[in-house]
Amino acid sequence: MKISVLQDAFFPGAWEENFKKISDFYKKACREKADLAVIPTDALCGFEPKSLLEYTECSDKIARLQKKLVRETTRGTALVFDTPFALDGSFIPSLCAAWDGCIQFSVNQFPECEGGLQGNMFEFKDTRILVAYLSSLFMLQAGSDVETLREADMGIFLDARAFMAESEKDRARFVSQLAAMFGQMLYVAQSGGQACRVLTGASAYYRHGECCLQYPYFKAYSSTFDTEDAFKPVRKTAADKEIALIHDAIVCGIRDYFKHNGIKKAVIGLSGGIDSAVVLPLAVEALGRQNVFGMMMPSQFSTDHSVNDAVQEAENLQIYYEIIPIEPLYKTFMKQLSPVFKGTPFGLAEENLQARIRGNLLMAAANKTGAMLLNTSNKSESACGYGTMYGDLCGGMSVIGDLYKSQVYALAHYINRKKEVIPQNCIDKAPSAELRPGQKDSDSLPPYDTIEKILRLHLEEKKDEKEIIKEGVDKEITRKVLDLFYKNAYKRRQTPPVIRLSNTVLAEDTEIPAAYKRSR
Repeated sequence: MKISVLQDAFFPGAWEENFKKISDFYKKACREKADLAVIPTDALCGFEPKSLLEYTECSDKIARLQKKLVRETTRGTALVFDTPFALDGSFIPSLCAAWDGCIQFSVNQFPECEGGLQGNMFEFKDTRILVAYLSSLFMLQAGSDVETLREADMGIFLDARAFMAESEKDRARFVSQLAAMFGQMLYVAQSGGQACRVLTGASAYYRHGECCLQYPYFKAYSSTFDTEDAFKPVRKTAADKEIALIHDAIVCGIRDYFKHNGIKKAVIGLSGGIDSAVVLPLAVEALGRQNVFGMMMPSQFSTDHSVNDAVQEAENLQIYYEIIPIEPLYKTFMKQLSPVFKGTPFGLAEENLQARIRGNLLMAAANKTGAMLLNTSNKSESACGYGTMYGDLCGGMSVIGDLYKSQVYALAHYINRKKEVIPQNCIDKAPSAELRPGQKDSDSLPPYDTIEKILRLHLEEKKDEKEIIKEGVDKEITRKVLDLFYKNAYKRRQTPPVIRLSNTVLAEDTEIPAAYKRSR
């Protein structure tokens, strides 16, 4: 049997664009004499359309395009897809197979299985084919009877999911285990950047439990293959290299976010610190070195090696950069603010002023060049409020805002795996905002590895303060980190959208309610 597979990203609201992408793919599959043409879930309606589906205009539009798509099908090639609406526009989510100009198979539940598996079987060219959503199969792992699934000659599982680094191994393992139940199995998922989410992709074809074809992570891809072909076993290693997947997901997230917003250029503030040192090569890989502009903005408190490290990396990557000292601007601001600041010691206001001057310069450069400013804050700092509103927290996209500090360092080592792109001094030196003489992050924050441990226990394992202390973390440090986390939620709600790489991204729609802080 010949099968054509489309792995791509589909957007809610872009009904006509989604339709054309599917239609062009199906016509190509017909030209290549494929028996089956398979697309991911939510292809026509787009990934997670949410409330859009509640509007009559949307349901009518999708139903009309579904009818048009079905009418295009021929007798020789079956189109396998899912739909949120029946052809009459009623809200009946279902899986379908269409050929010869009409839907020949449509179902939204597998009645023989506990838990309500969303899927069922149809027969095409003497082959019994099970079509189901991968997500619904997770409900069947707890001892439910799945023997009915084994009656199929081939299993086809449709999916669309945002990448989450901590659970990708589990997803890949589950797909492999599922493949062992079938003589042939096809897994098809959406892939690519969708706002600040990155859809996994990694579609695959299995025969007798062995992976024969592995599609790339995070990239649009389509192909036609014959199940009778001789395949070399695929050595599936990508899911085992978490940091490699994180790297590729971020590059995809930047590239597609810029593309979908019609922006080609990026501006980055380069301090010589580890965070901006990691963001820069990611941006260069995503957008090309000619589209990335770096700005170094030393103050009277900046060390020479920080500027030198930033310059060295910019020259390693061959990007255009400028050095714009901020001390003259800082002195002007201090003079103008003297009626307010008079008689007060140097403190947080003066430190934040430096960050806001830099933010102004970066945003001005972005405005003038039609670029987007990339934010370089990491998850450990953001969780503790270690950043200045309208200063180093500004930008159009937060690149590493869902990575803990340890992951940022791991990413730096990965970027340098073949040659030194990031100067070693950026990796080795103690983190510092350099907003006052001799400043180090450790002056204000507990060690980053301790912050990460507390946050992982609290956010990922849902442990409260007492339970975290029982894990061996110092009581005072635990209390300090949790207090900082909840007190600074207001800052995180005003920061740029974050490329999501985990299920605990620090965003308003996923954070624990601030009221919980008041009850502690």
